[in-house]
Amino acid sequence: MKVAFAVFLFIHAMAHGVGFLTVSGLVKDPDQPTDPSFLLTGFEPNHLVFKVMSVVWLIGLAGFVIAGVGVINETDWALTALISATVLSTALSLIWVKSAPFGLVANLVVIAVMVIPWAADRMVPPLVN
Repeated sequence: MKVAFAVFLFIHAMAHGVGFLTVSGLVKDPDQPTDPSFLLTGFEPNHLVFKVMSVVWLIGLAGFVIAGVGVINETDWALTALISATVLSTALSLIWVKSAPFGLVANLVVIAVMVIPWAADRMVPPLVN
């Protein structure tokens, strides 16, 4: 179960990679709404704010990769990494809710795994042993 959950986290990390590529402007997404974020409507897509936010997408990617590695290896820091990555990811998904609604669903799955005792016992190492 832990490996399956870690694979889910790695897939979620890849989605953050797509977020990085589209927000940074390296890849043009024809399906992306013209107003990608309700908070960033006053900025042009090539503005510095979007470049900074693209780095935040990369941090989310790294967070889920680190959390996935921690889950597989049953480290004591895996839950901390998972919580941090999920909070950041949820914030990004809310900012780009038109482009990343499935990110919210994925984050809800991660939160459910952390909160539901049956799932948490099988997939996430405890914060304190």
